[in-house]
Amino acid sequence: MISGFVSYWFYKNIKKNGLIWIIKGLLQIGILVLFLGGFFKIFLTLPPNLYIKIIFLITYIWCTVGINVNLMIPLISLIDQKTVKK
Repeated sequence: MISGFVSYWFYKNIKKNGLIWIIKGLLQIGILVLFLGGFFKIFLTLPPNLYIKIIFLITYIWCTVGINVNLMIPLISLIDQKTVKK
């Protein structure tokens, strides 16, 4: 039942917005997986020093927010503008 609903939802969105909708979704999922996977991979290899882990956490969050605000959000907005024009 749920898979049928999801399939229908995908069909309607692809029919309405085209393949750009799929590219946008894959880009957003890829960003999330990349940043979370990278964070855990590096965080778990750090030495068990709380000070180092806190500094890394703050720096990683700062860089992640900076990249998302300055690069990814404008890119996704451009994709949204392309889908609205169709």
